[in-house]
Amino acid sequence: MARGEHARSGEQEPAVKRMRVKVGDVMTRNLVTVGPDATFTEIVDVLLDRDISGVPVVDQDRNLLGIITEADLISKEAYPGRRRRHLSLVRDHLAGRKPEWVRKSTARRATQLMSTDVLHVSPDDDLTTAARLMLERGVKRLPVCENARLVGIVSRSDLLAPFHRSDDELAMEVKEMLADPLRAPEHHQVSFEVHNGVVSLHGATQVPSDIRVVVAFVSGIPGVVGVDHDLVAVEAEPSVE
Repeated sequence: MARGEHARSGEQEPAVKRMRVKVGDVMTRNLVTVGPDATFTEIVDVLLDRDISGVPVVDQDRNLLGIITEADLISKEAYPGRRRRHLSLVRDHLAGRKPEWVRKSTARRATQLMSTDVLHVSPDDDLTTAARLMLERGVKRLPVCENARLVGIVSRSDLLAPFHRSDDELAMEVKEMLADPLRAPEHHQVSFEVHNGVVSLHGATQVPSDIRVVVAFVSGIPGVVGVDHDLVAVEAEPSVE
């Protein structure tokens, strides 16, 4: 019997896909929107009455035209006064003021206030895609579109939904995974416990590669924060001739 061993960092991970949680599974479908002709005060009322910090602008077919945030609206407070002339805009630019905000300070309707270069995701995108976009672009929410039509909004808090699971729920899913012959390796003697979303695996598998398979599948369960293990293999990996 070969000496048991742990899965080592740096070894090639098995071809196991993480269980996909899609944007469509967690996005908000009950949307608050405004039309392109919405006035400045109407938009302010929407944001304050609904306690939101941004609102999509859509046409009558719910095609996404742009998005308006609190920053777009407070430009009127930041740069008050009459409409700026071209030379004044140049001075603003040289002084470090972005002409876009100065221009928006005179806006009265949604089409003048909204940003049209809007990042968006699809309902079929993984949460990983949405999370990376939010972090890399510094945004708190993303419109969700199907063929340009707005169908939802996904926020940073929505991305936390898969982790809003009890240890009992996770334990049930780990138990099912370990009993599933399509996911768990044969002849394993693996037990586990779950605490604060972290799964601790104990026991043995047949060969070292089985350890990596078990850890990969358990890590891929939505809501699992991390996996610790002291698993050992009872046999050496079979040689490939």
